Amino acid sequence: MSLSLQLRTTAAIALAVAGCAVPASAAGAVAPRRPPALPDTGAGTAAFAYLCANPKDPDRLPSGPCDTWRLVTADEQIFSVPDALAWEKSKNPDEVGEAGAFAISPDGTRVAYHRAGDDRIVVRDLTSGEVWTISYRVPRGSVGSPFSLRFVRDGSQLAITPADAEVPAVILAQVEAGTARRMPKGWTVLDADPQTGRTTLLRPPGLDGRGTFRTVEGGRSTTAKIPEKAGKHLIWGAFAARDGRAANLVPKDPPACGPDMTPMWLAVFSTRTGKMAKVKPRLPADVYRADVIDWLSPEEIVAAAGRERPGKGPDMPVGSYVYAMNVSTGASRLLAKLSTGERIYEDRLVVGGYAAVQHQVAGGAVAKPGKRGCD
Repeated sequence: MSLSLQLRTTAAIALAVAGCAVPASAAGAVAPRRPPALPDTGAGTAAFAYLCANPKDPDRLPSGPCDTWRLVTADEQIFSVPDALAWEKSKNPDEVGEAGAFAISPDGTRVAYHRAGDDRIVVRDLTSGEVWTISYRVPRGSVGSPFSLRFVRDGSQLAITPADAEVPAVILAQVEAGTARRMPKGWTVLDADPQTGRTTLLRPPGLDGRGTFRTVEGGRSTTAKIPEKAGKHLIWGAFAARDGRAANLVPKDPPACGPDMTPMWLAVFSTRTGKMAKVKPRLPADVYRADVIDWLSPEEIVAAAGRERPGKGPDMPVGSYVYAMNVSTGASRLLAKLSTGERIYEDRLVVGGYAAVQHQVAGGAVAKPGKRGCD
């Protein structure tokens, strides 16, 4: 019996990636059970990872059988990652705790995480089992992972973005070389080309001001302001860049009673000049949010989306649907549909492996969009 079959009645995983599908059984019929541990070698290509909320925990925390990251592979296997920090309880009785950081490379061959045993960040090759320790020290006394992790371009570079500093200094690590360099304070890494040495940075836009691109190459630095709006909608949210271009899915303007993140424009910018081109995104009507996470090719970006579901079922968290979107036409194609019958803790869903997908996936029925924001 395969690992996925053993766990299907408890985790109720439904995975459709690279053209394959695993039908789900009745969710919640049996309490969650901890999956087998990730093997040292030969685990296969990762598709996504998530933290589940323990239904027996009064606060629905990732405790008990949900106390490890769950890693789902493209060949439908489900593993736990015992040495990765999943959740750390706070010593402050007024605070609950914090989750650990986790990332999957675009090709799904590597994962990065905060190792619980020694508070180090490591990158692990899922095929060979080789592990690289990143030269970054987790701050003493911190709870959970006070940073986020993201692979840049492929599995050879890792960006570490601190979350607990007012003006964070991002670290860009070269995995195999074992080196790391600190980025200028206040800037996040969008792209780093190992061939040319060109680094593209972002000072994110917010409700109080425009954002800025910064390109560093050959010892020279240039900046470009990001337009304030695309049409009548404020530009904010996630960006991804590659080879001098950056993309963003522009949401509706955030109303006073809460943000409406419905994607209104797919905007593409020159990171050297800030010049913008935009096209209407052709996504299903029930997509309530979509974030650009990477470039798949010069013509397509990758977007992690969340969709409303028919009936009274809960909406699917952002990342449950992964689309490739054409930057010239706005056309989209579904690369992966990722879901679980377990309740995902605070939308802690990590996407990866999309660069290895070869086939388009069926998206299923489109739900009637519900009320969003003040509309």
